[in-house]
Amino acid sequence: MKLSTSILPRRDGTVRVRGLDDQTYIFTPGDDGEMVGTIEHEPTVAFLLQGGLFYPADPGDYEAALRLAGADEDEPEEDDKDDDEAGASALPVEANTPPVAAPARRRGRPPRAAAAQ
Repeated sequence: MKLSTSILPRRDGTVRVRGLDDQTYIFTPGDDGEMVGTIEHEPTVAFLLQGGLFYPADPGDYEAALRLAGADEDEPEEDDKDDDEAGASALPVEANTPPVAAPARRRGRPPRAAAAQ
């Protein structure tokens, strides 16, 4: 599959990716300036698509990319209900913890070890 990436290129103008099959894939600037490379190893393609920094270069490959990335519609929907007891208006968890005294501030000259640095 021909993929594009949003990763900034190296000084030599390429992006190198080591695939799950231990091959190095090189992305070079395409005609439109996007970094483009071809990867035939499907597990590597799926891994890169799931990372979010790679996407199909051809719009016709979007459906295959969704299938490889594991975003099938056939899978049962996850529970999207709000499971929080108090909702968005609740205080953060840290609000329920007891306060800790701040360490005493040191007065005077710093120790010799710190002064030598």
